[in-house]
Amino acid sequence: MKSDTQHLSPEARITIRTLLLRDIGGLFLAALVAIMAVTMFFGTQGALVVLRENAGNVIHTTARFLEAHMEPARDAAEAIGARVLAEPEPLDPLEVEMTHTAMTLHRQIRGMAFFWTNGRYQIIESNGRSRMETYAPGSEAARVVEEARLAGEPYIARPIFSEVAGTTLVTIRSPVYGDDGTYLGFAASAISLYDLSVFASRVDLVGGQVFVLDDNGYIIAHPKLTDRSVSGMMTSERPLLHASDIGDTILEAFLDPELHEMAELEDGDGIDVLRAEVDGTTYLALTLRIPATLNGDYLVGIYVDENASSYTDMIRYLTYGGLAGLVVMALAMLRLWQLAERIRRPVTELASASNAVAKLDFNDVPPIGGNSVREFNDAASAFNQMVLGLAQFGIYVPRSLVRAILDQAEPSGISSVDREITVLFSDIVGFTTISQSAPAAEIVELLNDHFTLMNDAIEAEGGNIDKYVGDSVMAFWGAPAERVDHAEACLRAVRRIGELLRADNERRQKEGKRVVRIRLGIATGRAVVGNIGAPGRINYTMIGDTVNVANRLEQLGKQIAPDTDLCVLVSKETAEAAGNPPDLEEVGQHELRGRSGAVQVYRLNLDKK
Repeated sequence: MKSDTQHLSPEARITIRTLLLRDIGGLFLAALVAIMAVTMFFGTQGALVVLRENAGNVIHTTARFLEAHMEPARDAAEAIGARVLAEPEPLDPLEVEMTHTAMTLHRQIRGMAFFWTNGRYQIIESNGRSRMETYAPGSEAARVVEEARLAGEPYIARPIFSEVAGTTLVTIRSPVYGDDGTYLGFAASAISLYDLSVFASRVDLVGGQVFVLDDNGYIIAHPKLTDRSVSGMMTSERPLLHASDIGDTILEAFLDPELHEMAELEDGDGIDVLRAEVDGTTYLALTLRIPATLNGDYLVGIYVDENASSYTDMIRYLTYGGLAGLVVMALAMLRLWQLAERIRRPVTELASASNAVAKLDFNDVPPIGGNSVREFNDAASAFNQMVLGLAQFGIYVPRSLVRAILDQAEPSGISSVDREITVLFSDIVGFTTISQSAPAAEIVELLNDHFTLMNDAIEAEGGNIDKYVGDSVMAFWGAPAERVDHAEACLRAVRRIGELLRADNERRQKEGKRVVRIRLGIATGRAVVGNIGAPGRINYTMIGDTVNVANRLEQLGKQIAPDTDLCVLVSKETAEAAGNPPDLEEVGQHELRGRSGAVQVYRLNLDKK
């Protein structure tokens, strides 16, 4: 890769520090001033509004009260139901007493019922009285038992009127299943609308009221339901009342889409704001839907006299503050986007080029262009020079070996290990004679062509070239990454070498050049593999008897087949590790120079398929 310094700016016009101080620092200073001014003005006004009115908190408090009021009833239905329904009916005295104790501890529970799937159910009243009843298939009770089974979890059922209690009750039902998943029935806890309405009546709102409605607009809680003459209007045919039934014309207006409108501001916390005019007075209503029944929600809300609540002021101040904040935020985001783009482009270029370096593809690394920011400019220049140096370094170090070492290396560096590997030694026959008679340029060309051929075949099968020594090549399989087929991979590479050598020699003969004859020695066994050398110059190599055996087998080829273009001798260990392929032929026991004892030697027959 050539240096592309002409793309770099000769002078950096601005530093990153100056850029950040001027742009981001100035931006946030301006934003701070604006926020302080807005906070001082609108905060003062908002504080007055908060002091005068806290309707939103009332709604959430009411919602939390509903949840807290119903939670003990749900827990009692789950806990007691799981125990009771697992046994045959009826409840024993201990279970009746346990149920009565739960209602005593939680006064809002007016009664509990336990329905079995066999057509029987038992009711426990708050005074401790108990009665056993039956229900017929197809009855309302049977439908409710099936409804609980389909629900599969505790739920709030639609309110029902209780003749015994003389009022409408909200029931929380909990289906119960046996250990084997069999549906056993359900337990129910009942809560009175009167109790919920007592809480609603105790909320102190100037010119306002708290209410809770179901999905159809019928009243679940309302201060007027604490009046016995009003609650007495509820019957089994009419278990719930409408706003028109209790004479609340204001709530009636908020329930009629024709008589109210959405206010300019929505709370943003799930609270809707409505406005309606009744008898010349404008009212605001804040409502919040909360999950409640099996098929719907409860609507928790308040309505207040607009003039008494100062909601108009609050909405106006919040609107002004919100608009101002949006404008400041928009300007800040626009400038930050421009700055981010200015930083992103050179960083992206550097990241893309760094990825190519990480893959050791030095020739494909794009040059980094210049930048008006000094630090980016200096980094680009240094990076381009680094790539030039790495490209030169890559010529002398096998990239495949470097990749493998990087994959296996630990934080402290790759360590030496004792491992089974397969080693290959090669040597050009008669190279000494050739080097004495041939011009230097021809020798260099011959070696480069030969080493290219060897390198392509070896790396194609995952091998690593350890070194070139004169006309010899030393390669290995099985390190740095372990592989069980190292011997097979080596033999595949040798077969490929044979094909390439044959084709290359045919070409050389046609061109009138010398043909190349080589000997190969291959051995498999354990060797010490790792970094070996002085601190300033270390090689990733291997030492051991296996290396010596491969070298001596290559030299033994002078005796076994001195006249062939390619002689490949293989140790017994290599043959066995490769599965004794059919193209390996025994050539007997042979003594190897410098090594005691004979070894079994095989020859690879490249003409045998």
